[in-house]
Amino acid sequence: MKGPAGILALIVVLAAGYTARTWFRDYVGAMTGSKGPTCLELAGNTTAEEEGRTYIIGSVRNNCTRGFGQVTINFKLDRTPGPGVDLPQAVIYAYARDVNAGETRRFKSYLPIPKKATYRFEGFNAY
Repeated sequence: MKGPAGILALIVVLAAGYTARTWFRDYVGAMTGSKGPTCLELAGNTTAEEEGRTYIIGSVRNNCTRGFGQVTINFKLDRTPGPGVDLPQAVIYAYARDVNAGETRRFKSYLPIPKKATYRFEGFNAY
């Protein structure tokens, strides 16, 4: 009897692992997709100077039913027109940590941007 019971237990464990892996992959994909969770909201943003450098600052609001340990706010700098090398758009990241459900948290870009740069919000990544 140990043989069939052991095989049955192994099948149950493998099925549970497969189900958990599929759920986890779909869940993480939904939380870190190109635009992030739709319940996250950019509450506002602007630029501010700090020690002679310009940063993107603002707030992110978590309208989700769960909190996030890490929220990355993605911005793209617009290209400056002119002659020269055609470079790709720069991506600027800002971070907010431990953003609980219903909470609004401030952020500041990780790197400074040129003083007269224009930029646009691209989306969130959150987990």
